[in-house]
Amino acid sequence: MSSLKDSLYLSSPIWAQQAVVAGYGWWWFRPRFGSDFHHLVHEFKSRERWGAEEVHDYQKDRLKKIFSVAWRSAYYRTIFTQADIAMDTPPFEALKRVPLLEKEFLRTNARMLLTSDRVPKGTVIFKSSGTTGTPTEIFYTRDFHALELAAPEARNLNWAGVTYRDRRVMFGVRKVCSYEQKKPPFWRFSPAENMAYASVYHLSPSVLPYYLEFLRSFRPAMIMGYPSALYTIARYALEHDDFPAPAKAVFTTSEKVSVNAREAIERAWHCRIYDRYGAVEGCLFASQCEFGRYHVSPEVGIIEIIDHQGAPVRPGELGEVICTGLQNTLQPLIRYRIGDVARWAVDQFCSCGRAMPILEAIDGRFEDICYTSDGRQVVRFDTVFKGVETIREAQVVQEKLDSFTILVVPGTGFHARDIRTIQQNMHSHVGTANTEIRVVSSIPRTASGKFRAVICKLPLEERIRLLALPGGSCAGNRC
Repeated sequence: MSSLKDSLYLSSPIWAQQAVVAGYGWWWFRPRFGSDFHHLVHEFKSRERWGAEEVHDYQKDRLKKIFSVAWRSAYYRTIFTQADIAMDTPPFEALKRVPLLEKEFLRTNARMLLTSDRVPKGTVIFKSSGTTGTPTEIFYTRDFHALELAAPEARNLNWAGVTYRDRRVMFGVRKVCSYEQKKPPFWRFSPAENMAYASVYHLSPSVLPYYLEFLRSFRPAMIMGYPSALYTIARYALEHDDFPAPAKAVFTTSEKVSVNAREAIERAWHCRIYDRYGAVEGCLFASQCEFGRYHVSPEVGIIEIIDHQGAPVRPGELGEVICTGLQNTLQPLIRYRIGDVARWAVDQFCSCGRAMPILEAIDGRFEDICYTSDGRQVVRFDTVFKGVETIREAQVVQEKLDSFTILVVPGTGFHARDIRTIQQNMHSHVGTANTEIRVVSSIPRTASGKFRAVICKLPLEERIRLLALPGGSCAGNRC
């Protein structure tokens, strides 16, 4: 049904598409930004400077609630019984006993996690296609949806000095116009949200001047979207001295922001990037403050970062992110393998004064970690392109254990010496592995329009074997 609606929308004339977007905006906006939303925003702000004991007590109470409702779920009843968890087991003790919830199970058995036979009125089902194309269903009740909107308002937008009412442009997943459309507008406006949805599927050099002209006339206070899309616009603006109107802030999500992308985007829009880390599953949220540090919102979910044996890693060490949502009582996610890798900051003090846990970095997707023959994990490839300023974008693909392919979209002035520089940098990064540099006109996106900077094609069995090797970890500056 959804695909039929999408097909009808994309085949409609532009004026009809605009009417649909405006109507949807009013339908979506009005019930979600009422008094409850403002109350929740105030609560999130009031908790920013809580101490460790207050956070612990809050998480304990919420976790107790999550376990109590999870007993109504067919999946969790079985899991709890097998793990020797009783209804009166202390919540943090119970949490330790719960086995990890696999992403594939959620993808194929989402409704087995539901705690009610009747889905409450007003519940919205969000779907995430991921990399397999099989959608994951995440159930949002009205209360949970309000919380999911309040957290980024209080701890992302407001930290940058803007609100949900300020004018914005979103470069995200939505296909707002047909692929075949050749002339502007490549954006649609939602008056209720004061937001223009811009297509990320039409950012070719021939049409980028239209985007920049629109951004100057629309004059948004904030820019939101995939960093890869914003980087494409920023690179063009800098190379052609054709700039958008300055903004108050840029908000990025869904992809890792590279050093080069951050620098270009901030120069193009004359403001700071406030990156956020979240997921449609709604079990974690972190965002950058004005000092650039990633603060975790502990009320949204409990984050564990573990090694391949399931033990917590030390601050500064790379590990897999496991999250337990504290707010979704209809579809609890307990110890969910969300698929990301990250590390806790060694220094947990921030000059902003907010007493919230700090992540040093979100390093990418778990399935995109690359490996060397001695078992080292390699996730950071930014330094491979150090000294090369003439590429538009690049993607590192590990084909085999000793073989990499780097796809490069060349920019102005790209030369054979840049290929040599990349190869030399790659050698110092992964050792003697063979590296092929392949110049291409574009790099494919995922079905949802996201850019993957790193792809590992090694079989899962081989990755597990490498992780088990002595010293098999993320070592030094090679990570």
